[in-house]
Amino acid sequence: MNSKKAGLILGLVVVVGISWWFTRLKLDASSQENAVNEEQLQENRERMATWYQAPREPIAGKAAVGTPECIEFWNKVRALDLNRQQEEFPDISGLQSVQPCKEVPAPLKNLNDHYQKVCHAQKNSNQCLVALYYYRAALTDYMTRDIALGSIQDPKVLIDKMLANREVDPALSVKAAERLSELEPQLYEARKAQVLGRLFMATQQKAGSADSLWREVEITIEKAKQLNESDPELLEAQMLAALLKGTDARGAEELAKEIAEDYPQEWRGPYYAAWALFKEGRGQEALDFLSEAQRRDPQNARIREALEGIKKGDAAPFKGDISFSDLSQYF
Repeated sequence: MNSKKAGLILGLVVVVGISWWFTRLKLDASSQENAVNEEQLQENRERMATWYQAPREPIAGKAAVGTPECIEFWNKVRALDLNRQQEEFPDISGLQSVQPCKEVPAPLKNLNDHYQKVCHAQKNSNQCLVALYYYRAALTDYMTRDIALGSIQDPKVLIDKMLANREVDPALSVKAAERLSELEPQLYEARKAQVLGRLFMATQQKAGSADSLWREVEITIEKAKQLNESDPELLEAQMLAALLKGTDARGAEELAKEIAEDYPQEWRGPYYAAWALFKEGRGQEALDFLSEAQRRDPQNARIREALEGIKKGDAAPFKGDISFSDLSQYF
């Protein structure tokens, strides 16, 4: 072998070696970044769990807020430790020494009655815990209703206001989540709550009159993806928004197919691809994608109902019921 040929081969080996080295560095950097992101997300989940379960600080009441007996009782409820690791939670018996709140304001009446009914009968049950979370959130929201969100510094108060208003006043829930993001810029759950709140608000508007709301949904989704781009529920919100805004069924189809390919174990991609195809009048292709969704998640009731609905000729066999697990997984 002449020296020129040997030099060429050596050069190729060096180039390949350098290329492999750079590729390895990129893979290692990507792997390290994913590990850091997952570590941050896990830390966020643990902080949210701590905030949800922790006792709330007492709020001084004004005469217009409630009677002294009610304010004392409400702060006792808010002071309960809801940590699931306790042998007996919560300490409902500790409330018996407080004078009952007889003049319950109308906004609290239903949740107050539900709490009283469930927790005094089953004080250590999961049903009582859920009732307490909602009741406590409503109490915090009611007792702070005259306080500007921008002045609130306690994440627990903002979390309560997010939960209390997510269905009755989603705009206020979104604002509370935005304030929480100001205090905790890396908290994914706060950004996700904004996505779900704005998505709900956009779906409540008449078709064709909510362009600005859909744009806000898209903006909040992109901001949330900066912290967690692979959350299945965030992906579902993105696909649902693409479908429901009703301006580009083909674009919604392509997005869902892309997600179906990128996340081969996740049922949502093929489900929403089927939905988009159904909207385009391509029934057989929709059935094919639904079958793939069912293969990925055989027990999923939404997939089964959509399959049955198409076969029966149902005009609206698909459902976009995104869960609010960002708020409820700590119950």
